[in-house]
Amino acid sequence: MSEDGFERGMEESEKAARYKWTDLENEMVMQAIAYCARTRPEFTADRVWAVLGEDFPVTKGMAARLNKSVGLGLIVGTDDFRRSTRKGEHGRGQRLGVWRSLIYKP
Repeated sequence: MSEDGFERGMEESEKAARYKWTDLENEMVMQAIAYCARTRPEFTADRVWAVLGEDFPVTKGMAARLNKSVGLGLIVGTDDFRRSTRKGEHGRGQRLGVWRSLIYKP
């Protein structure tokens, strides 16, 4: 990645860290996680972002919502990781934890 690309990525990351989801957006994230848990035995945050759509605001709040879903008995963390396949500034091949659904029924 060029220096300009790196700087642009850092700026986007900083914007995401400062942005806070509204109550409605938080509820949409929780619904997206529940949908993933109902429809897949395992998933990563990439799948949740895909359900939310490309225009959904990116924040650093996804981990907190996933952990809240653990407390609600929807999912549990696993020891597995996968590389992000998301495009754009927030994908960049980062390691994502794999979550196992506790409510999936094939």
